[in-house]
Amino acid sequence: MASFLRFLQNLGLLLARLGLGGILLLHGWMRWNAGVQDQIDYLTQFRTPYAEVAAWGSIIFELVGGVLLIVGALTRFVGLGVLIEQILIIAYTNWYKWPPTLLNADGTYKGGYEYNVALGLLGLLLFVMGGGAVSIDRLFRRKKPTAEEEDDELAEHSTTRTAM
Repeated sequence: MASFLRFLQNLGLLLARLGLGGILLLHGWMRWNAGVQDQIDYLTQFRTPYAEVAAWGSIIFELVGGVLLIVGALTRFVGLGVLIEQILIIAYTNWYKWPPTLLNADGTYKGGYEYNVALGLLGLLLFVMGGGAVSIDRLFRRKKPTAEEEDDELAEHSTTRTAM
């Protein structure tokens, strides 16, 4: 049962990585094709500080981060970056939708930042859990020594100290 759950966990992490990576690539590509100046103008209307840096940073991060997530490289780092990016998007461009409710007074949907919250939570998930078994990150992970290997290493270390 534990191996089946581990399989499901790794499958879920793979799908989360592929989905979020695809979304990042799509958004970065759309922003690039629309023109960096359009993105700068969009951010400037919300009085986002350093709008030019934010526009270039988001485009580059989404393109590079999307590719990294798809292949499973630097997953935790990119996940944290997505979380931070979504917090900043909510703080600088969605603040006018306060209070944080999804319905108008008459009960109609008013839109909000639930999409940004969902992406941020996906980023948090990947930051905490990592890329899973099917990722490049897994190739560089150190294998934890078993209890027997630790005992053997301790015994070897103590015999060399007593021989001196």
